[in-house]
Amino acid sequence: MNKNEIKKIFLSNTDEKLSIYLEILLSKCKDIAKESNVIAIFMLILILLFYLTDFSKLESLQVGPVEINDVNSIKIFIPLVFAFLVFRYIIISAHKAEIHKIITEFSSEYFDYEDSIPVDELHMDDFTRSILPFSIYGEISKLAHKGKSKFGYFGAFLIFPISAISFIPFVLEYFWIKEFVLQFETLNFYQKSSIVLSIWIIIISIYYFIHTMIVSVNEK
Repeated sequence: MNKNEIKKIFLSNTDEKLSIYLEILLSKCKDIAKESNVIAIFMLILILLFYLTDFSKLESLQVGPVEINDVNSIKIFIPLVFAFLVFRYIIISAHKAEIHKIITEFSSEYFDYEDSIPVDELHMDDFTRSILPFSIYGEISKLAHKGKSKFGYFGAFLIFPISAISFIPFVLEYFWIKEFVLQFETLNFYQKSSIVLSIWIIIISIYYFIHTMIVSVNEK
């Protein structure tokens, strides 16, 4: 949804309907934030579980109510589950970005707010940030906004490693899958299927991410 389409929504609806719409958007933001946190936790558990299987003395593992008796047997299926979580995370992140864009326009049109310091597409104004659920990344991103302080470029340099963290899941998935691809001939049908599906999901994830970025740029 581009800016012109968003503005049409504002012009063709009453204040009451727009208030309901804003409540729905904020509720979805909260739900997405919760799901993102849950996915991140499960991804960390899978990373830990994958490398724990390298310890030969580890015969069983209990994660909450779930007990895994043969840890080594599930190792090859971890990349598949991890790939699905990555794909899910990318989808909800794109959806969250779309909602944030609408709310940003909402705060500008509906509340007649204009930031005294111009912000770009990668940074959110303070008023919109105050409406949205708390986000650690959103707060940290202020350090990289050169308009907010004289040390903006230095702040951007400091938080660059944090931005690079987003590529870690793809790097891990590459090395995990590579390990099993080298042993592909020795795997059974289910194990081979797991690896093929993992590769397929990761390719879809990368394509979806790039496609979303291109669409976002074209809508500006």
